[in-house]
Amino acid sequence: MSMEKCDALVVKSVEFMESSLILTLFTKEFGKVRGLAKGARRQKNPFETSLDLLASIKLSFIRKNSEALDLLTEAKLARRFRPNARNYRGLYAGYYLVELLDLATEDYQPIPALWTIADATLDSLQRRGQVAARVAAFETALLTYLGEFPTTRACAECGRELPLDAITNLARGVWFELDAGGVVCSQCRTTKRLPGLVPTTIGGLKLLESSRRASEAILTNALAYERLRTALATRARDERVLATELDDLRVAALDDRDQRDEEALAEYAAASPSARADYRALVEPYLARYLPRRPRSADYLRFALWEPSDELDSDDAPTRQMDKALA
Repeated sequence: MSMEKCDALVVKSVEFMESSLILTLFTKEFGKVRGLAKGARRQKNPFETSLDLLASIKLSFIRKNSEALDLLTEAKLARRFRPNARNYRGLYAGYYLVELLDLATEDYQPIPALWTIADATLDSLQRRGQVAARVAAFETALLTYLGEFPTTRACAECGRELPLDAITNLARGVWFELDAGGVVCSQCRTTKRLPGLVPTTIGGLKLLESSRRASEAILTNALAYERLRTALATRARDERVLATELDDLRVAALDDRDQRDEEALAEYAAASPSARADYRALVEPYLARYLPRRPRSADYLRFALWEPSDELDSDDAPTRQMDKALA
């Protein structure tokens, strides 16, 4: 057994006996960790009410050598997930994000870049718009770091190139093979038995690629923000900067990160409702092939992904439905 310290996101929480919790956490240094937090439900405990779902924490735990649960010993809150009032979209998107982390990752297989993107995305979801674009960026990041991002520029069967940039008709139909993991040309579609074929469009493929580029930008921006925040903390310690001045500098740095993220997400946000629908019709079944089960939070995902510009009947608008349900 050894004592470990790490950054973690609270992915899942289950009550255990009278006063404890069994937690699933996605950590930056160790990957997915499952641990027992003894006494976490007592009024006085070493976790300082930091174990709420989707919280970002600094965690200390004792790693067991066997298959038994690790023992969580201490946690300090780095950031609680508290969306703005009536921000249903950010809330349900956050639930979906952490459930994907739980289903798609293995115990003790660290993916630091994916943790950084997840942490930055959760932070933005509780304060910012472009929810659908942020979800898409995270989904493509997940596929990328699992090594399963699909082929979009060439036929997944024969390797024939697809001139994606030269095709301007975004509604043009193409075929995607789920098992092969990419688009297929018309010749392969007609001459080979491909049981996993699903239709998509050039617009859907382009959103898939733009979301991947956005996820790379979000990672770059998040790392730059962390370096700046560390530098500010060092400056405050060495120069004894006033706390108010330091807070102003941190807020400015955070706003700059968010602005850069939104610029990276602009292509998805500007896409037509039909292109976004094509993206979802492609990514959801493709992701499902790498998950042990369908995410339960996916039942509420349409509330998170609906945009005011979408061509929906006003009676079916998800925000109206949620307002009525919670009234």
